[in-house]
Amino acid sequence: MVPHHPNLRSLRDSATAGCDLCQLIWTSIQQQNPEVEKIDAVLTGQSPDGEPLFSEQVWLRGSFMDTSRGREPRGSANVSQQDGGSQVYVDCGNEENPETTMSPAMLTSTLWVFADPGTPAGSRFVERYISADRNSDGYVEFGRAMLSVCRKRHPECGPVDLDAAPEMPTRVLDIGTSSGDSIKLVYARLHGLRKPYLALSYCWGQGVRHATELRDENISSLLESIDEAALTASHQECIAIARHLGIQYVWIDSLCIIQGNADDWNDESKLMAEVYGNATLTVVASRSADSRSGFVTNQHKQATPPCALPFGEKDESGKDIGPIFLYLPRAKTLGPLNTRGWCFQEGILSRRKLVFEMEKICFSCQRTTRWEDGTADESDKLRARLFQSITDDNTNSNTEPQALGQDQLRTEMLRLWYKSFLVKYTQRQLTNPNDIFAAISGIAQLAQQSIKSRYLAGIWEVDIVAGLLWNTWYSFGAKSTNYPITSPMYPIRPKRPTDLDGKQITRAPSWSWASIIGQVHERSTPRDEAVFRDPSNFLVRPCDNNNRTPPRWTASDSPHCDTNILHMPACELRFLGRPKPVKCRPTWSEVPGLTRKWHLQPGRRRKSAEEGYLVLLEPAESEQAQLDELGLLPKEDTPNPNALVFAEAFFDISEERPGITDCWFLPLLKEKWVGLLLSKSTSDGKFRRLGIVVVARDQFLPWVLSGPEEEIRLV
Repeated sequence: MVPHHPNLRSLRDSATAGCDLCQLIWTSIQQQNPEVEKIDAVLTGQSPDGEPLFSEQVWLRGSFMDTSRGREPRGSANVSQQDGGSQVYVDCGNEENPETTMSPAMLTSTLWVFADPGTPAGSRFVERYISADRNSDGYVEFGRAMLSVCRKRHPECGPVDLDAAPEMPTRVLDIGTSSGDSIKLVYARLHGLRKPYLALSYCWGQGVRHATELRDENISSLLESIDEAALTASHQECIAIARHLGIQYVWIDSLCIIQGNADDWNDESKLMAEVYGNATLTVVASRSADSRSGFVTNQHKQATPPCALPFGEKDESGKDIGPIFLYLPRAKTLGPLNTRGWCFQEGILSRRKLVFEMEKICFSCQRTTRWEDGTADESDKLRARLFQSITDDNTNSNTEPQALGQDQLRTEMLRLWYKSFLVKYTQRQLTNPNDIFAAISGIAQLAQQSIKSRYLAGIWEVDIVAGLLWNTWYSFGAKSTNYPITSPMYPIRPKRPTDLDGKQITRAPSWSWASIIGQVHERSTPRDEAVFRDPSNFLVRPCDNNNRTPPRWTASDSPHCDTNILHMPACELRFLGRPKPVKCRPTWSEVPGLTRKWHLQPGRRRKSAEEGYLVLLEPAESEQAQLDELGLLPKEDTPNPNALVFAEAFFDISEERPGITDCWFLPLLKEKWVGLLLSKSTSDGKFRRLGIVVVARDQFLPWVLSGPEEEIRLV
């Protein structure tokens, strides 16, 4: 810890006078301490409550990772370990002596450290700063170093023999080995070609049609040559990256899938697990919303530019290693690509990614994710867990697991499906809403290898009771927003999908999460194995009389549903249950005695009711005799308008609430006592999902369980 200025006023005045370092530090304090009153107080030598400070000193503390990483060449040292990067910390304004106590400073900020490549300091520090006006082509050095280390040292990321074995896509671009080489389309699988290739994950852009794209009428000419200058900017940059990395083949969707050919699109869309899974590297153009603008150049501008700082050490020959540089923190913001539905599985399926984020770049593989600023995290290993069940014998995907290990694998994959995949995928947007199953089919195909079950419009038949109990993130009281997002973390109000003309479409059965646009909440589909392992807890059961294992829950033995079927607008479930006719109370109010099972803050509960989501349920008048027999009717001499309220329901779509009074409650699960809110067609007697229900009064459980089973046809 070294003193920099005697007080904050001195630092501010020095910054105003033009000192680059002081400008940087002063800006960092202002940006990272949003409470202006606190800054104003420290400027006067006081704490915010008016007490004089023991020390007004501005201190600098350094945390340099060069020695802890070792002195190996750039990119080769400990790339799989967690790493916080090198930083300089600023402290100012202490109520106690900062040199003898752990007294926290009133004001703190952090500056990050980097070194320029090709300098003595650059051989000590792996931290880099890549922008439009500094080290603009640094992504080449960074990507090459990371890829080299990963290929040599990470067996879990692919074969050690430079990835020569994996099967290639149907078509790829042969780009040659150097700039200026001609480009042409090749049929890789037809010719048995097995070479390393690079794949691109990117946004086309709103309404973009590429100047050059593969179509039925130009296949012959593209097999001869492709005019590189006529390609979209993002395509040109991807090809340049591949050449820099020594990769001769590239896969880009618009140049390798025949545009306007529905059959080819259908065939190729089913192969995404292989296309991205077998690629040596996927380049992720995350910062770009439009392929015409490119993605390589980092246009992010900081409020104050980086500043040189003498490091004060010498190298092994005794020479000064030169300056390092300090700069303001840059965020790990993925960018527009992180909002797109198709790009979700592209990222999950890829074994290695070079990601061009909004403010910096990172390299991610199955062991680690490392950013240009030197920070690193362990990989979430989602891809490895997806692929863990793939075996050479390619066992039937609908057979029962044979070993305990396989049963555990199924349980873990179901947890991943609902808690990791769906919660993130359903945050994202699709240009064509009918792509809802196609855009996750690669993940679903791999998950099926572990789950060993029929895949019914996004829900696994072997886990159907839990699967039917999905609900939206908004159901738990999330506040909607209309932000122009570069991150999908803001929930949107659930709605039915519409086509480009705004006309509502049906892209999935009502019981599927895919029937709505809205994020599936991580707390839905509860994975309480003690409950779901015992079928006696289920309040529904299949009608399957053929004693098949697992039993069938569909009206048809061939419901046209599977992981490789890209459109599943209809699938009828057929099973036995005890649906109860209920009515929605016209208004919502706090009812004493209800067990609150919705995890909503009091203010959000009322707001959810006002918005048309949360409603109270009572048994229908037709149930009066049954209620009387069970002793559940209120006594005439003690009238209570809320005596028959037994449950709370949450509509999936609030716009569907108006006008609905009579509906049905289908209980699904004991212990948790949850089920579905349904409507019933007067023409064919089939049910449709409206939302989810939780029983809130245990005294009504005998009524919930009463009556004979009947056949349920849910569409």
